[in-house]
Amino acid sequence: MKKNIFILSSSLLIFSIAYLTQFSTNWTMLSILLPDFRLPRLFALFIAAIALGVSGLLIQTLTENPLADNGTLGITSGASAGVVLCLLLINLLKLPSSFKAVTPLFAILGGLIAFSLVYFLAIRRNLSNSKILLVGIGLTALFQGFITIAQLSMNAFDFEQVAVWLAGDPWQVSYQLDVIMFIGLILVLLLIVFLSRKLEVLSLGEEVAVSLGLDTKRMRLYFYIFSLILSIFSVLLVGGLAFVGLIAPHIARRLSGFHLRSRLLMTSLVAMILLLFADLVAQVIIRPSSLPLGFVVAFIGAPYYIYLIQKDL
Repeated sequence: MKKNIFILSSSLLIFSIAYLTQFSTNWTMLSILLPDFRLPRLFALFIAAIALGVSGLLIQTLTENPLADNGTLGITSGASAGVVLCLLLINLLKLPSSFKAVTPLFAILGGLIAFSLVYFLAIRRNLSNSKILLVGIGLTALFQGFITIAQLSMNAFDFEQVAVWLAGDPWQVSYQLDVIMFIGLILVLLLIVFLSRKLEVLSLGEEVAVSLGLDTKRMRLYFYIFSLILSIFSVLLVGGLAFVGLIAPHIARRLSGFHLRSRLLMTSLVAMILLLFADLVAQVIIRPSSLPLGFVVAFIGAPYYIYLIQKDL
């Protein structure tokens, strides 16, 4: 366990240095790029990676489905739809670009609406985990339909911007946003760690958890809310990024076993390495231009997703 943590931490440090320098020795240029562009983007990637990874771990544990993640419940699509709605209103009403500052509020509203629908249609009615996921998939399709209609109502520039962001790419990166997201992330992680024993009991199954005196309905709601908050954080930082919350918990489980607190740490490290490596490739592979981060993550995540389906999970 300690050896794996050391290896992952060392790898993360190496990738971070490579990301910040991007194999350049022009220190004059780096002195400009590092503080103003690459450092805030690096911090945003770390925060988003942890949010995606831990959110995926929570949802996989709660639904007892190893192929579930934060996008499966429709939360990511709901938050994305909120952002797209905000941009659409700015475009249609010809509001000044300063109104984009309220975009996070629309993302939060969209995520809350999506979760509320899942809660009232499935979770509150104590439907099975598979039916909860089916409701989430249906809501995802609904929100994606709205997003498509909204995109067609935008001008060419906004359409392209939204398309890239929905595929997954850091946007509105700044130290101010990073600090706000970091504080929120730490608070949520502390609550998850504090309640981790409850989640471990939930992972044993409904009957066992009830027999041990756990209020399963309330605990599930708490952890779904934590997942909701983490999903909103990730959407605000890197858009509709997929696969990280799916594959990071699986790799972490192979490295740390089934102890939840160890898996939380490992999942966070794996997710950070995965997202940092993907963005490094996206930045340098067609330099001086770059690819959207989500495209590279998809190239990495899709084969692994197929591998998970093919083998015994």
